Amino acid sequence: MKSKIVKYTIFLVIIAITITGIFTSALARYFYKYEVQNSIENTAVLLVHQINEENSQNKSVDYDKLAKNYAKLLNEKPSAIESFSFFTRITIINFDGTVLGESDSNLNEMQNHLNRKEVKEAIEGKMGTDERFSQTLKVTYLYVALPIKESDIIVRVSIPLYQLNSINKAFFFYTIIGILVGLMLTILISFKLSKVITDPIRQLINTSKEIAGGNYKKRVNINSKDEIGQLAHTFNGMADKLDETLSGIMDKNVRVDTVINSMRDGIIAVDTEYKILLINTIACDIFGVKHGPGIIGKNLIQITRNAKVNSILIDTIKNNHPLTDEIMMFSPLKNTDNIYKIYTNPIKNTDIIKSVNSGGVITLHDVTSVKKLEQIRTEFVSNVTHELKTPLTSIRGFVETLKSGAIEDTAVATKFLDIIDIEAERLHTLINDILQLSEIEVMRKDDNLKENNLGSIIDEVILILDAAAQKKGVKLEVEADENIIMLVNKNRIKQMLINLVDNAIKYNVENGTVHIKASKASGKTMISIRDTGIGISEKHHSRIFERFYRVDKGRSRNMGGTGLGLSIVKHIVNLYNGDIRVVSKAGQGTEFIIQLPL
Repeated sequence: MKSKIVKYTIFLVIIAITITGIFTSALARYFYKYEVQNSIENTAVLLVHQINEENSQNKSVDYDKLAKNYAKLLNEKPSAIESFSFFTRITIINFDGTVLGESDSNLNEMQNHLNRKEVKEAIEGKMGTDERFSQTLKVTYLYVALPIKESDIIVRVSIPLYQLNSINKAFFFYTIIGILVGLMLTILISFKLSKVITDPIRQLINTSKEIAGGNYKKRVNINSKDEIGQLAHTFNGMADKLDETLSGIMDKNVRVDTVINSMRDGIIAVDTEYKILLINTIACDIFGVKHGPGIIGKNLIQITRNAKVNSILIDTIKNNHPLTDEIMMFSPLKNTDNIYKIYTNPIKNTDIIKSVNSGGVITLHDVTSVKKLEQIRTEFVSNVTHELKTPLTSIRGFVETLKSGAIEDTAVATKFLDIIDIEAERLHTLINDILQLSEIEVMRKDDNLKENNLGSIIDEVILILDAAAQKKGVKLEVEADENIIMLVNKNRIKQMLINLVDNAIKYNVENGTVHIKASKASGKTMISIRDTGIGISEKHHSRIFERFYRVDKGRSRNMGGTGLGLSIVKHIVNLYNGDIRVVSKAGQGTEFIIQLPL
């Protein structure tokens, strides 16, 4: 732009100086000829006056001599106008065109002048004038002719316009000088002017580029009060508004992104071409793709690679209606098959007149845990029903037998009553365990907390189970650090230990050992119950804490187990934010390791 301003300015200056030179030259030529014409008109009038005087005296006039003498007189002395000292030529012509006198040429060599313009006008009684190139003298002359009607002659005075060429040369020379000087001044001024104009514009361009590049705080520093200053002020105002708007949009995007990525459900929004507009981290985890900037704009169908998900989405977008379905998919993150509830909804178009949508939204809700809970509940109800039904059936059967007459036989009646008592006790134990488990499950925190010595609790447990151990020939060994003080509900910890030690005795071998160890490590209480019993196969380790789960169902029932003991232990450990794990192999004994906060 700077070069254009300089070029156009120079071009305009050249045109202006040239036009000025042409008009000035023409004006000078006009005034020059005007002054010359006035001078020769005066000369012609004087000559006419002299000829008339001589004719009035009846003298015989030698017109040729008169012309030469008068011309000589005029050419020797400056004219009345000092600026015009020319070589004056005088010609005296008869009305028939014959030259009677000539100051600059031989009279006999002169042609007839009747066809000359100025001569024709003089014959008509007017002052004749003409300007033409003289072939005789090879110069342009200005002619003025005055008639003398009394003598039928014409006095013609002419002057060569030598100075017109000088004027033209002078004006050409000074025009060139003016153009050169004007060009130098114009170049300096145009560079300064272009700098004044282009620098603010360049600053606006550079600032625009920086803002386009993300530097929304950049502003132009132009303080002029002209149109460029007003443009800069408007530009800065626009940049402020843009910065404010983008900051608001970015803030909203951050909030939306935070909310979306904080959700536990997978959310994906796509346009009508199934290109991803929005996706959260949970959805990426579900489909096993990396969440990041490159994910936006990709085709969802290529990412999901799940025919059912894609068909539901396509149906929603094409038919513009929401759909709900349930699907099982493999989760790469969890390396398991999960069940998801899928909800698809069309994205409404901003133009309410149009019925076509702008894409679709998929929401994936993981219902795997819910399904598992439903399955556990179903299994729990089934197991409770079965566990309650078995002792009740036995009780009812023996009661019916007694009522049928067996009560008369004292030995049989006593045996049947003992069996009824055992089944009733079993039923009582089962109901009590179920109630305890339900109570612990709904508890978020145990309120009845007191400082208790763990060693004292273990001693009480040993006292309770010592008879059962001696009956089976199992030796109970205790290795507990002194002064392990815990802020717990004594009855909960006691119940937990009883369940574990009782199992260790029941599933031990004859003359086996149960080793109970308690210690402190890294701010935690470590409790270990290790037996020398039948052990547990590794395939059962993940399920032994489930309700009513038995490794050997028949053997557990024969030993009076309800299948709820380890589940109760697990819930008590969780109640105190602890951890429990099992180390066991079939035939090699079992060890339960518990970690509880002090």
